[in-house]
Amino acid sequence: MDELLVIKDLEKTFQMNQMNDEKKIIGCKGINLTIRTGEFVGITGESGAGKSTILKSIYRTYTPTKGCIHYQSNRFGMIDLVRASDRKMIAVRKNEIGYVSQFLHAMPRITALKMVMDAIVEMGEDINIAEQKAKDILTHFRLPSALWDSFPRTFSGGEKLRLNLAKAMVKRPKLLLLDEPTASLDHQSKQSVKEMIIQLKKEGTTMIGIFHDLDFMEEVVDQSYMLANGQMEKRLMTHG
Repeated sequence: MDELLVIKDLEKTFQMNQMNDEKKIIGCKGINLTIRTGEFVGITGESGAGKSTILKSIYRTYTPTKGCIHYQSNRFGMIDLVRASDRKMIAVRKNEIGYVSQFLHAMPRITALKMVMDAIVEMGEDINIAEQKAKDILTHFRLPSALWDSFPRTFSGGEKLRLNLAKAMVKRPKLLLLDEPTASLDHQSKQSVKEMIIQLKKEGTTMIGIFHDLDFMEEVVDQSYMLANGQMEKRLMTHG
């Protein structure tokens, strides 16, 4: 397998100004990670350890303070996501890199169905095919059809997370970043997530996931890491 993502000496610090006193907070430091095409890497650690900071640095929601993130793009070849232009980042987010957060960011008057359809259409798919694909994946994630024409701001936490998963996974991204993909989900919904993860892995999607549910994580990942005090160490798997 080829290397898809190579992270070298990644560091992200935050500047906090309090009462004219500037304070630095380390989000993550000295992160080194190589991920091959089709692999799934899991990251675990206590809340506040810096797990989300790593994903947001890859997606460039955060701009890293130091280091580089080399990514093999279909469109641009090998690029450094830390230094790539905004134009390139918009393009790879739209067509290659998906991000699933626990929190839903949606236009206030866009229905659940249209949110998922728009994600497909922006990749160039016909609108009728996009509608069917959207309905199929919403059904897979057990989002009731009665909610498809509703506005997501009214959804429960679990429903919002399932919608986020549907929106990201329907695009079959080259790289998928998952921030607590099973938080607030019941057992059946977790099974739906597991089935889709397995399917995407078979199709070649590379994934990085943050987990608190270690049993679930070890059922789907190829390797896992523990993040503590901003730094990451390889974690021994207890299953498989």
